[in-house]
Amino acid sequence: YWDKGEVDAEAIPGPLHTARVVREGTDLTLAAYGPMVKLCREAADAAAEEGRSLEVVDLRSISPVDFDTVQASVEKTRRLVVVHEAPVFLGSGAEIAARITERCFYHLEAPVLRVGGYHAPYPPARLEEEYLPDLDRVLDAVDRSLAY
Repeated sequence: YWDKGEVDAEAIPGPLHTARVVREGTDLTLAAYGPMVKLCREAADAAAEEGRSLEVVDLRSISPVDFDTVQASVEKTRRLVVVHEAPVFLGSGAEIAARITERCFYHLEAPVLRVGGYHAPYPPARLEEEYLPDLDRVLDAVDRSLAY
């Protein structure tokens, strides 16, 4: 939302409503959209320092969700952590977790985990950082998934 950077005016955008793998990995898939993609890339970098290879999938759209791309990644890594800003309870991550569990049940080595906002009303701006997922919460979910 608030990130600033160079824009390649010559770039050709990808097809609408398709997810994209923004970092290849073999141990676990992190799926996210919006600003949480950057957080997931940071988590993948931190995990790499410990010898873990995390794949990051940028969903790019949540209506519709490109479940095929997520499924292909999960079939490869056998684990999934969904990261989003919305509350974990009844959030978009819950639907993604349910669908991928249905599609990949026999491929999964751990339950699909979700990292999101707490099951509480969205806080005032001065408390927002305490509510939103951070690097430690994502890495904790990665550790829990890899412990199975």
